[in-house]
Amino acid sequence: MHNCIKISFRPFKAGLLTVILVFMLGCKGTKERGTIRIAVASNLHYAIEPIVENFETKHGISCEVILGSSGKLYAQIMEGAPYDLFLSADMKYPESLSRDGKTLGLPEVFAFGSLVLWTANSEIKPSIEMMQNERIQHLALPNPKIAPYGAAALQVLKHYGVYDKVSSKLVYGESVSQANQFILSGAAEMGFTSLAIVKSRELSKVGQWILIDDDAYDKLPHVIALINHQNSSKEGSRAFFEYLFSEEGQAILKNFGYSVRE
Repeated sequence: MHNCIKISFRPFKAGLLTVILVFMLGCKGTKERGTIRIAVASNLHYAIEPIVENFETKHGISCEVILGSSGKLYAQIMEGAPYDLFLSADMKYPESLSRDGKTLGLPEVFAFGSLVLWTANSEIKPSIEMMQNERIQHLALPNPKIAPYGAAALQVLKHYGVYDKVSSKLVYGESVSQANQFILSGAAEMGFTSLAIVKSRELSKVGQWILIDDDAYDKLPHVIALINHQNSSKEGSRAFFEYLFSEEGQAILKNFGYSVRE
C-alpha cells in the first residue's frame, strides 16, 4: 500500500472543447513492445526527465513523454489518445477519467506543487507590489481554464486584492511551458510558474523569483492514473507507477521543489 493520499470522487462536468492533437506514434492497432506513453502536465517538464531516465535504466522499458496542460491532456484521453499513464496537476481530471471507467484502479496523489512569481529580467525584483508597477506591462500565467497553475495564479491575485489592478496586463499561455516562454522571451516582464521550473538546472540561474505563500491558493496535488485502453502496456505502466512512489522517485521530485509524503 503506497503512503499516499487516495482521491475521493465527486461529480465533474467536462466543459472542454474536444480539440484533438493526432500524434505520429506508429500505432495502428499495435504498440512497440516495452514502450509506455506518458501524458505529463507541463510543470513536470524538467522533473520527469531524470525520473524517466532512471526508470528506463532500471526496467529496460522505453518511455514516450507527451507534455501539455492537464486539461488538454485530459481531453485527448477522453477522445481515445493511446496514453498508458496520466500525470496531472489537478485531481479533478483523473477523477473524471476514473468515473468514466478509463483508469485501472484509483488515481493516487504522488506530490504537491508550489507556485512562484518569476522574471527573467535581472533588474526587476518580483513581488506582488511590483506587478502593479507601470514598468510591468504584461504578466504571464497559464490558461486557468485548463492549467491548474493558472487557476492558482488567479487565486493569488484575488487573495492579495490586486486582480482588478493587473487584469489588463494578463497574458495567458496554453500551459505552464508556454507561460514560461513568454517570461523567458521578455514578452511578459513577469509571470507565474512552478517552483520545479525555476529549480531546474536549465533555468535556475535565469532572472529572479519569489515563492508564493501557499495560504494564497488551493493545494496543487499531482496525481497519477493508469489509463485503461485496448492496447495499454499494463505491466510497464504499473512498473512506472510503482517507481514514482519509490524512495528514488520521490527524492527526485523533492529535489525539484515538490512536497512529497515522507
